[in-house]
Amino acid sequence: MIWKVQIATRNRYRVSDGSILAENRDPIAIWTILISILILISILVIPGCGRADSSALTEVIIQTDWFPQPEHGGFYQALAKGYYAAEGLEVTILPGGPNAMSTQKVLKGSAHFAMNRADTVYSLVNRDVPVTMVMATLQHDPQAILLHASNPIESFEELDGKRVMAIPGLNWIKWIEAKYDIKLEIIPHDFGIERFLNDPGFIQQCLLTNEPFYVSQSGASPKVLPLRESGFDPYHGIYCLKSFAAENPQIVHRFIRASVRGWQDFILNDPSPAFTLIQQRNPKMNDAFMAFSHSTMKKQQLVTGMGSKMGEQVGQLDPLRMEALTTEMQHLGLIEDSEEPEKEWYTTRFLKPVDGPAGGLP
Repeated sequence: MIWKVQIATRNRYRVSDGSILAENRDPIAIWTILISILILISILVIPGCGRADSSALTEVIIQTDWFPQPEHGGFYQALAKGYYAAEGLEVTILPGGPNAMSTQKVLKGSAHFAMNRADTVYSLVNRDVPVTMVMATLQHDPQAILLHASNPIESFEELDGKRVMAIPGLNWIKWIEAKYDIKLEIIPHDFGIERFLNDPGFIQQCLLTNEPFYVSQSGASPKVLPLRESGFDPYHGIYCLKSFAAENPQIVHRFIRASVRGWQDFILNDPSPAFTLIQQRNPKMNDAFMAFSHSTMKKQQLVTGMGSKMGEQVGQLDPLRMEALTTEMQHLGLIEDSEEPEKEWYTTRFLKPVDGPAGGLP
């Protein structure tokens, strides 16, 4: 870059294209010009120093399970409030969706972490996918069966033979069928509520934090059967490659520590920093919906759980609960029996519980 600076003095000194032209060699005027040049250089160069600092941050990429929404709020809160940067991390949050291919991205290394439910991670590991669950984002499952308030069905047993719009192949379907000895007629989910609104007898899979809001906003009256009431209540959380966790324990620990801090702050304090980022990245998110979703997560204790006495704290994975999930999945035939030793599919090594209702990491 060539700097062109002209400084008018009574001695008519000039700086042009980096050279000093003087008609009178007044030392004071020359020093004035040199100081002006140094100030200009500092103005142009100093901003670059901040960028150099950011280049020293360690890159971490997390793949979410859907488009930006409050159910990802803890990660966005940590990003917005600088918790990741404080841990020396430059975190990129990738949006999900029906075709996110999260596991493939983790296996290829194009994402370091991805979101999913504990039952799915367990199923992946039993198919020899080399991943491990390292943290919970939700202590309880927000999935539910969505019905119209006028629908007489009040229990899971009464769903026998009913048509339900859901994502085919999910473990909760087999769980419900095996536990209650019923059969569901599953039709593929279209990720909308139009069919539900147009048919008072329509039944579909939903999230407590999502579809009931839109149904009510459309003038209908929803009711739900939370899947956790059937005993199906896996953690929602994040997983990564086992090799990544083994080779980069400090990165994993720092990422989890900042993420738990973000989730604690998001659910217990002002969520607006996360909401702002979410709205920027997904303009479909409006204030009313995000307030509903956040409120539901708090009321249902989805993030905080029931407290440390129940082994439930922000971010935590309770080994007893994880083992109970594996036992029940095996008992219900969701996982094939094997004479091989149980594969390691989760770890608590990066989690350190602390006292208090929120729990999590210090």
